[in-house]
Amino acid sequence: MGLALTVLGKLGIPSVDSLTTDKVYDNFFKDAKNYSAFHTGFIQLCSEFNTIMPGKHYILNARIDDIKKLYDEWAKKDKTDEQKKELVVNFLKDNIEEYKPSSAAMIATGLVAPGAAVALKKSAQKVPQLKLLRLDLVPNAVFVPTATLLSLIAVRMLDLRKAPAKLAKKT
Repeated sequence: MGLALTVLGKLGIPSVDSLTTDKVYDNFFKDAKNYSAFHTGFIQLCSEFNTIMPGKHYILNARIDDIKKLYDEWAKKDKTDEQKKELVVNFLKDNIEEYKPSSAAMIATGLVAPGAAVALKKSAQKVPQLKLLRLDLVPNAVFVPTATLLSLIAVRMLDLRKAPAKLAKKT
């Protein structure tokens, strides 16, 4: 669990821990005047985090009630900026984890997709609707790896769409 400093470095933030947390806090939370602005900053941080990392995705384990409690604690008048920053950073470290996709689905797809691509190409010669695609013009050396790669990408995308449901079952 925790924030990867290299990810924050890709946001244009130096990799020194204190500078990183200062910059994240200043960019997303410092100017929040109410809960709506604080929540928007929180969502923007999570969105940029996942946008920057191709292939890696992070899941927030906190619910809206947890974020509301964080804001209530953060908004207290007796807190300094340093205490507020530390509160937010500790919350993020405790509630963000890297999403790891199911490798079993990827392996099964990688094993099945090449054979399915060859079968599709052979059946394209006999099925009238598939004849229109003219798959017989594409060499096997191009068609099979392309079909396999597209299948693996589709499995990965479907697995990422199911990530929030998996997380909801976990909590």
